[in-house]
Amino acid sequence: MSNQEKMPFVEALESYKEQHFVPFHTPGHKIGVEAPQLLKDWMGAALPYDLGVMYALDDLHEPERELKEAQDLTAELYGADDCWFSINGTTALIEAMIMGTVGPDETIIIPREAHRSVISGLVLSGAKPVYMDCQFDDRWGIPLGVSVEDAIKTMDAHPEAKAILLVYPNYYGVGVDIVTIVQEAHKRGMIVLVDEAHGPHLPFSENLPVEAIASGADLVAQSTHKSVGSLTQTSWLLGQGDLINKRRITQMHQMLQSTSPNYIFLASLDMARHQLATEGRNLVNHAVSLSLQLRRALEAIKGISIMSSKDVDRPNYDVTKVLIDAKELGLTGVDFEKRLRAHHIEVELVQAHHVLVLITIGDTEESIMTLVKAVQAISDEICSKSSLTNRAGEQIEERTETIQSATILPTPVVRMTPREALYKDRKSCMFEAALHHICGETIAYYPPGIPCIAVGEEITESVLQYIQQRRVLGYMPNGAADMNLETIQVVEE
Repeated sequence: MSNQEKMPFVEALESYKEQHFVPFHTPGHKIGVEAPQLLKDWMGAALPYDLGVMYALDDLHEPERELKEAQDLTAELYGADDCWFSINGTTALIEAMIMGTVGPDETIIIPREAHRSVISGLVLSGAKPVYMDCQFDDRWGIPLGVSVEDAIKTMDAHPEAKAILLVYPNYYGVGVDIVTIVQEAHKRGMIVLVDEAHGPHLPFSENLPVEAIASGADLVAQSTHKSVGSLTQTSWLLGQGDLINKRRITQMHQMLQSTSPNYIFLASLDMARHQLATEGRNLVNHAVSLSLQLRRALEAIKGISIMSSKDVDRPNYDVTKVLIDAKELGLTGVDFEKRLRAHHIEVELVQAHHVLVLITIGDTEESIMTLVKAVQAISDEICSKSSLTNRAGEQIEERTETIQSATILPTPVVRMTPREALYKDRKSCMFEAALHHICGETIAYYPPGIPCIAVGEEITESVLQYIQQRRVLGYMPNGAADMNLETIQVVEE
């Protein structure tokens, strides 16, 4: 049996359970004996594996045996040098990457399309952000990431930067030219951090983009729960090369993980790695095949458009992220989602005139066809009521300008580091009067969780317009003290 066929942490858990120790330790339900009945009904056989941290089962904060072996096997599978498991999601790993690489007043280059956890990492580290221009696709209204030219321009303008962070691929499956950007960053002595939350499946199909580790990136955070088989809230961080300070990364990782890590969560990471090692190619290639099948079926439906690699000016594109546009049906993304939910379809993301669906190793022919039938039914219903051209024409004229404006992120104007601004005194300011104030909170819309303004940035006219347009379309903000955004928290100056 090869090492990759083992599940060292899972096997240790099972071995411990079979020894029938009488627990006089946490958790209080004592291997499920007095867990609430509903929890017993839900969790069943898993409850006896919900154990407190103990020497016999290794420790996430100082792994030395079975858990270390599980992490080492994960690093080996991806061709990395090191791996750190997370039970606090990729959010904690992105924060650890930043804190482990840059400190107070040190410069890091980041894209504007970065997740709000990057802003948290800046607050925790005290680092100064420099933003790269993020290009948008006018037709689809989605971020395309940074071009090689813009990345090089920013790196050359800020040679003091210690690191550059990339999002690869982004929520929509669009990937930057990561190989070239990594090479250019390394020429300048910069560490490359990658938010690859949506890419743990990439190495397991030749029909998907190259993964970040294989491209030479130094630190790569992956959300294994997003596209492969681990439990929600679990992720892993991969590291390689001599540019990173492994001990410092470990220290930051320890600070950001619970001291009572859930062993079931950790075991799910070991299981997910084992599944990828033994079945990954078949599973991921099947997901790719299903996504191509879905694309062909949806493209044949009247009034529906599907984004493809031909639509984006980037070298890498993940076909398992399927963007379905209903603009020609006269529907906004919100309208489209409501109609899909009436057919018991739940999508990943809603924007503009489209919805995003993710095809993963968990999809089947049946799930794909259920979606196709729902979209077909929506199209048939709209087309039967009136001329598609007339209906769409009227509604698109009214809404398209607002919707497109609401998808293009405002250009950030950094007035303070996020950390400095967060610890300043703040006050509530009426929305209409907030222009040119320094924002005292980070405001984002989920999904995808990209801030339209971060703490420490100037509230510009474009920020206010963006928020107002989102409000008109029915989107609710995340991170704001006033969820209606009638007021905004600003720094007292």
